[in-house]
Amino acid sequence: MKKCLILLLLFPLILFAQKPQLVIKSGLQSEVMMASISPDNKVGLTVEENEVLILWELSTGKQLQSFPNIMAADFRLDNKTIDIVTNQYKFQTIDYNGNVVSQSPINNTGKDKHNRLNWSYHRKSSLLLSNASIYTRENGFRGTIRINKFGVEQDYSDERNAISIPFGNDVTLCKVPSGEIIKELNFNLAKSGYASDPILEIKFTRFSPDGRYLMAGNNNSLEILDINTGQRIYSYIHPNEYKTKILNLAGFSPDSKKIFIHTSNEIILVNLETKQDIWRIKQADFHVSEYGSRRGVIRFSDDGKKILLGTQKNLSLLSTENGQTITKLVGVTKEEVFYHHLSESSNQLLIEFDKKAAIWDLSSGAMRKVIQTNQPAFEYHLQLNQKGSKLYDFWTEIDLANNAHKDFLYEAGGGRPSNMGLSFDDKYLFHVAYYRDPKIEDQYSVNQDKLVVADVTTKKILWRKKAVNQAVFAHTSKQIATINTFGEFTSIDLLDGATGNLVKKITLPKKYVGGGRLTFSMNDKYLTCQSGNGQIIVEVSTGKTIDIPELLPNGKKTFYSATFTADENYLIASNYDGELHFYNIQQQQWDMAKTIKAYTDAVAGVTLSKNNRYLFTNARENNIKLWDLQTRELLATLYPVPSTGEWAVVTPNGQFDASVNAQKDLYFVKGVNSFPLEILYEKYYTPKLLPRILAGERFPAVDADFDDLHKAPICKISYEQKTRNLTVEDDSKPIYENTTGLAEITVNATAENDKIDEIRLFHNGKIVNLATRGLFVTDNTTGTDTKKYTINLLAGQNVFRAIALNSQRTESQPDEIIVNYKAGNQPNNKPNVSKDGGIIDAVDKNATLHLVVVGINQYQNEKLSLNYALADATAFKDEIEKDAKTVISNVKTYFVTDTKADKNGIINALTEVQKTARAQDVFVFYYAGHGVISDKNKEFYLVPTDVSDLKNVDEILLQKGIPSKQLQGYAVNIQAQKQVFILDACQSAGAFEQLIAADANQQKSLAVVARSTGTHWMAASGSKQFANEFATLGHGAFTYVLLQALKGQAANNKMITVNGLKNFIQVQVPELMKKYSGTPQYPASYGLGNDFPVEMMK
Repeated sequence: MKKCLILLLLFPLILFAQKPQLVIKSGLQSEVMMASISPDNKVGLTVEENEVLILWELSTGKQLQSFPNIMAADFRLDNKTIDIVTNQYKFQTIDYNGNVVSQSPINNTGKDKHNRLNWSYHRKSSLLLSNASIYTRENGFRGTIRINKFGVEQDYSDERNAISIPFGNDVTLCKVPSGEIIKELNFNLAKSGYASDPILEIKFTRFSPDGRYLMAGNNNSLEILDINTGQRIYSYIHPNEYKTKILNLAGFSPDSKKIFIHTSNEIILVNLETKQDIWRIKQADFHVSEYGSRRGVIRFSDDGKKILLGTQKNLSLLSTENGQTITKLVGVTKEEVFYHHLSESSNQLLIEFDKKAAIWDLSSGAMRKVIQTNQPAFEYHLQLNQKGSKLYDFWTEIDLANNAHKDFLYEAGGGRPSNMGLSFDDKYLFHVAYYRDPKIEDQYSVNQDKLVVADVTTKKILWRKKAVNQAVFAHTSKQIATINTFGEFTSIDLLDGATGNLVKKITLPKKYVGGGRLTFSMNDKYLTCQSGNGQIIVEVSTGKTIDIPELLPNGKKTFYSATFTADENYLIASNYDGELHFYNIQQQQWDMAKTIKAYTDAVAGVTLSKNNRYLFTNARENNIKLWDLQTRELLATLYPVPSTGEWAVVTPNGQFDASVNAQKDLYFVKGVNSFPLEILYEKYYTPKLLPRILAGERFPAVDADFDDLHKAPICKISYEQKTRNLTVEDDSKPIYENTTGLAEITVNATAENDKIDEIRLFHNGKIVNLATRGLFVTDNTTGTDTKKYTINLLAGQNVFRAIALNSQRTESQPDEIIVNYKAGNQPNNKPNVSKDGGIIDAVDKNATLHLVVVGINQYQNEKLSLNYALADATAFKDEIEKDAKTVISNVKTYFVTDTKADKNGIINALTEVQKTARAQDVFVFYYAGHGVISDKNKEFYLVPTDVSDLKNVDEILLQKGIPSKQLQGYAVNIQAQKQVFILDACQSAGAFEQLIAADANQQKSLAVVARSTGTHWMAASGSKQFANEFATLGHGAFTYVLLQALKGQAANNKMITVNGLKNFIQVQVPELMKKYSGTPQYPASYGLGNDFPVEMMK
């Protein structure tokens, strides 16, 4: 995504909404061209090469607003507005919400972004400099300065009204706009033995703000000259030992008394008066290419106290006092999507990154796997088989289930494929590459591109063919279309994929020069490829050819890439401006009314669903967009984070589904203020969002009132003890030592212009229940609240986390402390840490496991009766009772089944646990039976044995059902800190769309409970039972996999933990369900509490 995506379609600037929007912190998506800091040092801005302006909250590094089609910008001095230049060269002033405050009447169109090399904006003169072309707010285009010695690494001086034009080691100063040469300066920059070496030529020039000095630099050195006298003021030479490091850029402070130097291995602040370093610090985060003209940005704040440093997709705010980083302004990922492939047979999306690939499961709506690949994605496309089980990367087959690799038997020297293809039946794999292959050419011949085809089963090469540089498999047969576009080409050959024999030669009506990107239509009726200056469509059966020129009716160029609609009526062509255009094949004309503006840069990938309804697109950004092809409406944006495996899906209206950690990078923005996601989490969080959209469900705008949105409250924990020891570790969490076993915890909260509605205290991840609370002091007139808790500590580390909520349910940032309780002679051992960095709490061996197991086969309404719920519950109980003794000495079981499992029977068991459980105990609740979503309140209910009708169920549920909120109450009030709720709840089958929505509502109910209580929840996907599944396994798929996990398959380092169980069922249940029902089903799991072991393996 080349923007901090305010999750809307990006309309022209004047139309930007002022209401708060849900934002995902996506980061810079292209080279940063300019940056600035507001006069009050609160807000930063960046403008990227792809013409996107981003506003940043400098205190937190959060992105605020994002505006497309802007090529230059800078803050005005009023801390309210920004001067901008649009990509149509309009000079405007906007406020921080994007509203146009004023606009110059002058409008001169300059060069488009594909012909601009370097450009800069100069606030004082309201002047845009682009390749020596001058544009001003008052007069528009003023002319282009051209001299014999010309380079694009230019700068402009407001004080001198002059530009600097470098060439070699000389810089010419020219008057604006006349171009009159004022002066020529010679810089003595570091040289090698090659005077014409372009690496040594001037790479940047900078005027000092007072106009006295000019700085010029190359990769090795810089000099500052007094413009009037030509005298050298300062010089810097990059140390010789840094042979692979370069000098990137440098810039003057606002008072012209200091310079900041950025190299690829250090940053330096220099006092120009003393010529001495103020500080010099090693760095490794910021790099530029030694061959490029884009050197990044350096921008001081107006008071000179801060610096914005940016290169490529990195941006940081530094302190000039000591050079330390104040804030990093980065997104969830810097990795861009190169291509994607839609596999509808496996309902998966394959996403390619640089040397990585990800699998996004369209059934569950979640990204499920990230795979390391061999080569950069721009070299060739990976291939995914029809079942979605095997990935082909160059000559390697990767089994996605176990990551096993098998190599094909090919020994040709060198070369990388330029494209790959997999036949429709997954039997044949081809590569086109620049190989040296002695099988078809001798060692003295000219090396050529060639086509090599292999058998997927045997991994052996079947045949080879020289002089082929483009190929593609048909969709409905094993035929391969091939061309050789070096020089001229006059035909397209159709070859048999199994033998290489010529099936058909399609003779073209004329010679074409250059081209490529062969593509078949969905049913192989048409074939298309690029020609030198347009696109060819060939009707395969007749050989009839349609030539499409590259210019659209509006004069724009198209054909960056092309594909067909599924009905084969249109060719979809993308251009470099991010537009999708539709060519009517029968009418042989463009249908401009269907045009979709998808991005600001070229669309790199386009795929369509077979029903011709949905369109997936990607540019070289960090997202994939989903469109409704009929309405041309953006439905959702998918954000994969391949470095961590996190993911998010967001609609333009702000509904979202995301992995737990990805939710940390989602927040609301109003103006230049950010608000946490939690303020409206329940309204915007939409589980199974992606499959629900693909099933036809649409989501209207959320009815949320932001007009009186208050600031988040502030929360602070204090630990009161007369004798205490305090330390602070690197993570800045206060750590206290305790020897009494009791802690007095006080939580103070304040809400500006509001009141505190609730304070939540979590102990080792689990919420402290109401009965523990002690003194409450609330003052609604001042917006303050104080709660004091007396807590029984557990031996070892006790982590306390507090949050406060105001009247609008806006959550504060959490505050945390650690209290280490040394019980007797026990050492204060730190808890175990999982491989992903999470805490694994130890279980007190002398504690008690409270196990409540409910299994209901027999319902009073026999039509609701189940066959295997009781068997599932019994097996789970037996397995837990057998193996829990490896971690805990005492097990107390409440087994509630069939006729005893009415509401009273289940509640009595939970109430008994509430009475007897202690903080150090463990509580596990397992339920196998019916579950249902209330039509009235959309809440999930357990269905006890005496609920007789699920069709008109709302009134009965209120009387006899057990809602998730009631389970939430027990989760809070049961003292045991370690809690797991497992629900294998079967829902009656219905229409596919209704079933998905019901699953999602169940997941939403459980997610809200898990977040608010700090407990762990696992739930099967609501679905009907499958007889063949039970007959073979003896259990439902969810419980069967859970039992296998408990028997040791989920063990890690001889330990089975709650998170280990959750991870295991997330992977194994879908595979098992796909085997028995033909369709994978996806369990839900949530939990923000600490992980803990349920079994130790011998």
